[in-house]
Amino acid sequence: MKIDELDLDCRLLRLFLTIYDEGSVTAAAHRLDVGQPTVSHGLDRLRQIIGDPLFVRSGRSVAPTAHADEIAPQVRGLLQGMRGLTRVVAFDPDNADHSARFVLGANDYEVAVILPALMKRLQNCSADVRLQVVSVPGVDRMVKWLRDGTIDHAITINQSGKHGDIARQGLFRERMRCFYDPAFHDGPPDTLDRYCAASHARVMIGANDSSEIDDILRGLGRSRRTVLQVPTFASVANLIRGTDIIATLPSRLAGSMMQDFGQFDLPIAFREYGFAQYWHVRNAANAAHKWLRSEIFRASRGLG
Repeated sequence: MKIDELDLDCRLLRLFLTIYDEGSVTAAAHRLDVGQPTVSHGLDRLRQIIGDPLFVRSGRSVAPTAHADEIAPQVRGLLQGMRGLTRVVAFDPDNADHSARFVLGANDYEVAVILPALMKRLQNCSADVRLQVVSVPGVDRMVKWLRDGTIDHAITINQSGKHGDIARQGLFRERMRCFYDPAFHDGPPDTLDRYCAASHARVMIGANDSSEIDDILRGLGRSRRTVLQVPTFASVANLIRGTDIIATLPSRLAGSMMQDFGQFDLPIAFREYGFAQYWHVRNAANAAHKWLRSEIFRASRGLG
């Protein structure tokens, strides 16, 4: 009869460890609540699979062989690991003995707008929660990183996609607004003519070089002169301060990095857009991840 290691199962391993710990086939049968013949049959099966007697008679008990002594710690570890597979790891933010580590994909807009409120919430819990933020250059990279575990979550523009393994939850809405240094303008350039005549800065993340604002202007038979293009929102304030350059940016930045600038409504029709958080479905039931998602959602509700 052909025997291989795949014939081993959890029941046989448990039987081995029970005989090892009890030092008796009879005691093992009692502890396992089975008949002694069942234990004897299982032991015979183990001996065939492993190729070692495992236990030898020693008076009224049985003594482990040298090989049984060698493999017992491994078997114990395997059983503990298998028991762990059936348990959902709990996470209690109010328990100082619990901990969680997260890698969040977010660019500097999300860092400026939603992370201050999120960090206050995270710091108010007793558990040891640590957050690493990495910038994400585009949706394709975000999806790839969520899939391979480079990041656990992501916050970015809400957009539909055919990614069945990537879950999404909408967070808040945003609109565009124009910012300028009032010391270098005689009033806000808030008409279409003045807007198009001004010098502009724009933020383009990743390799993307297409701007919806420029597309809309082109459709109106107009254009703007972009004198500065940068990859981050955080750099705009320092670069346009003390100049006549204007920047069309998400309106919520008025409460952080653009708070000292003059502002006006974009003089063309531009739709509102949303932001969402994303995660891979393998983390859907993880207690710590569920908690973080709820905290991100609550922090976003406070934005108004």
